[in-house]
Parts: sequence; structure tokens; C-alpha cells
Amino acid sequence: MTTRFCISCGNKIARKIPHTQKKTKSTRKKCYNCSPPVQYHENHKSERRKRKEILVKMLGGHCVECGYCKSLPALSFHHIHPESKKFDMSNGGLMQEWDIVVKEANKCELLCLNCHAELNNGM
Repeated sequence: MTTRFCISCGNKIARKIPHTQKKTKSTRKKCYNCSPPVQYHENHKSERRKRKEILVKMLGGHCVECGYCKSLPALSFHHIHPESKKFDMSNGGLMQEWDIVVKEANKCELLCLNCHAELNNGM
């Protein structure tokens, strides 16, 4: 396993999360001093939710197939033309620069999870 270094301070990224026996994710970019696990998760979780709420309203607020609108987590973004897709509109994608996210969202339609699964499975 290669040694990884924090992109903020340059310190070595620990292989295990401090005070636990869990291994560090191989995708981690910052050390635990620069980005504690709980703080990072909670801040980004609420920001992702706010951004998704705005984008869902921007795309009409309901599934274009069946009209479902009860639960925000049950609505997803479906790229109309997958070949023009630059990134997924899931968790990580929503945290990119806002202008880029809005541009990507405009390539999508809003579907509930059931309709999205049926569409992706050719039903």
C-alpha cells in the first residue's frame, strides 16, 4: 500500500481512523486533523441536501413519468442523453462548483427511483 499525504497540510494520512480500528478509505484526500470524519460528513450532508432541494425545484419538483413528489431522497436525476454526461448527479457530483452542477442538471430529467430503475432496465 502506498503512503498518502494530506492535500491541505502535507502530513501523512493515517491508515486507521483515530480512536477506532476502522481502516481509512483509500480515496481520503485530507488527514484527520484537516478534515475530521464526523464534521466533514455532517457539513457536506446538509449542503448536498440544500443543493438537491434547489435542483429538484428547478426541474419541476416531481417525477416526469408518474408525478411522484413526496420524498426528496426518492427523486433522482436521469441524464436524457447519457453520452453528454460529465459526472453523476449523486452525492459527490452535487458538491462541485455550483455553475457546473446547474449546467449538468439541465441535461437531466427528474425521476422517482421506481421510474428511474424501470427506464434503466428497458421497461
